[in-house]
Amino acid sequence: MKRKITFQSMDHSEPIERHANEKLNKIEEMLKDSEWKTPMFMELWLKANKQHVHHKAELHLKTPQFDLNTHYENADMYFAIDNTIDKMVKLLKKEKALLKDKEQKPETKKKAFADDKYTLS
Repeated sequence: MKRKITFQSMDHSEPIERHANEKLNKIEEMLKDSEWKTPMFMELWLKANKQHVHHKAELHLKTPQFDLNTHYENADMYFAIDNTIDKMVKLLKKEKALLKDKEQKPETKKKAFADDKYTLS
């Protein structure tokens, strides 16, 4: 899995990067446990605000099955990172459940008609 951490309007901080990588491992483990063995990309943006003590963390997760985005703002960057990643874990669980439900749905006449509506026989 490719991962990118970008520091915007702030200097690179090794402790913050280490903390973010530890938290991102949680998401990576969730995806490794799933049946998808496809290339994935995670991008974490850490944005500091120079005028206010209000920092923002944004996380983008891209896979062939879905594209998820979360963000959180707080005065503490570590807290913003934690909440952003927790939100992503919840979204990921929800998305995986939706995909599983979609795969397990039985074939209906309506669905068969919708899939076949442009086929002329």
